[in-house]
Amino acid sequence: MAGSIVPWAAVLVGGLLATSPGHAQDSDLVILRSGNPVVGEVKSMRRGSLQFDTPEMDVVSIDWNDIAILISPNFFEVTLVSGQQLFGGLGSADTAMLVIVGVSRSDTVPFRDVASIAEIERGFWGRTNGFIDLGSNLARANSLASILVSGRFNYRGTRWGFDVTGESYWQKQTSVSSAGDTTTQRTSRNSAALTVNRYLGGRWGISWSVQTEQNEELDLDLRMLGTLRGDLQIMRTQELEFYVGAGGTINRERFVGTEGTTSGEILVVTGFDAFDVGDLDIYAELTNYASAADGGRFRLNFDGRIAWEIFNDFTIGINITERLDTRPPSATAEKRDFQYSLTIGWSWS
Repeated sequence: MAGSIVPWAAVLVGGLLATSPGHAQDSDLVILRSGNPVVGEVKSMRRGSLQFDTPEMDVVSIDWNDIAILISPNFFEVTLVSGQQLFGGLGSADTAMLVIVGVSRSDTVPFRDVASIAEIERGFWGRTNGFIDLGSNLARANSLASILVSGRFNYRGTRWGFDVTGESYWQKQTSVSSAGDTTTQRTSRNSAALTVNRYLGGRWGISWSVQTEQNEELDLDLRMLGTLRGDLQIMRTQELEFYVGAGGTINRERFVGTEGTTSGEILVVTGFDAFDVGDLDIYAELTNYASAADGGRFRLNFDGRIAWEIFNDFTIGINITERLDTRPPSATAEKRDFQYSLTIGWSWS
């Protein structure tokens, strides 16, 4: 394969990379491992998929592992799995080897070492990813109805980024007693969080976050968290991100029948995001909070999502929420709450 592609591709590399960064649209070139060339414009590469704008099919997603040669004279930010960032035009010295041609230097790296590619001139939306999920349940047998709405919006720049998440769950169940009395029980759970990330270079970063929670199942009227933590990205490839973090949290909360309290907590978080496991996206985050208050209190939050793309970024999946509190301030509060939901949704990257 390399013998049939490289000779004439090398000529294109020289010609294209000699062009100024303000090149005409549709001058970029992808050669697939099958040998087929595709002409268009490189938009970005994230989560193991190259976004490529073609004249005939508009923007298409090409699996990164299906690409043998990639050429563009435009100016890009290339992030490696090690966390190193390189800047320049794109070329290929050999099959599955990417050349980043900068102003004063050139670097050659294997395709497998490239975590993401972003065009410098691209705007805000080109650096985002996220999802919106909707789930519901209606059962006549026990007169149970519920609805779940959850979503995530993530932006990553060269030095700064932010992440917005939210989830709302409502449930209503009507029951009739033997005496014929009808009662309706309603419960809800709502949460929202904003996290701002500062990337320090390599695999390290710092994040600040503000989070609010309400959970009737746990008798939680309101909880507000302010968190500062350090993060270490253990692994980052085209298919997977795995990270850990630790820090401190100020917890202001109020339970049913109690006064509001403020306490400090130690936080440890572990998470991963796998986005090229066949047609599956898998996201999971486990957060542990520990406090010396009330003789030692431990809270555990687990949030997970498994989504399968059925067509054009539309998905079906399972959302998992687990909440555990070993010492809730309210004597009537449950220690554990959980929710497993079948959802339909839409995602982008």
